[in-house]
Amino acid sequence: MKPVNIPAFFHEVFGKRSTVLELALTLGFGVGMSAALLALTYSEWSGLVLWQLLAILLLALDIHGGVIANFTLSTNNHYQAHPVARLVFIAIHVQPILLAAVLGEHFIPCLFVWGYTIVSSFIVNALLGHPAQRTIAAVFVCTGFAGLLLLFGSIPKLLLVMLFFYIFKVVFSFAVDHYARREH
Repeated sequence: MKPVNIPAFFHEVFGKRSTVLELALTLGFGVGMSAALLALTYSEWSGLVLWQLLAILLLALDIHGGVIANFTLSTNNHYQAHPVARLVFIAIHVQPILLAAVLGEHFIPCLFVWGYTIVSSFIVNALLGHPAQRTIAAVFVCTGFAGLLLLFGSIPKLLLVMLFFYIFKVVFSFAVDHYARREH
């Protein structure tokens, strides 16, 4: 596929050059998963006021779209070329805290997920170039999923699914260099 130039404003999300297919998949998954999640959890958020619903929608689009965007070669290469930006990007991922604030509840599970994810991501990021980086990230993600289910499995499905995708997005999708050559 022929690459397309990405406007500078979107380099942090999509890198400098991507493909129409990767952009379509990223946007399609972000919108599609957010719509499906909101449709299937209507009873959990139907009592929210408009600003809360809009905030949940924006956070869902960010988390779901970011899961796929972070796997693209363009985004991966952008952050390989800007290692400090990679650290800043990990540090500013406070979506679970924002979710708890918007919902006005579930602060403990959201703080747990946020702290676990950020620490795990910094560890995985520190292992750039290590042959087992992906495997170590997978262990962190699976441990985070299990912890979330075992400790906080009774939270609303809307929040549970968004926290799952958040863990996956930051620890595995973003902190791993998916295109690094690995040798044993």
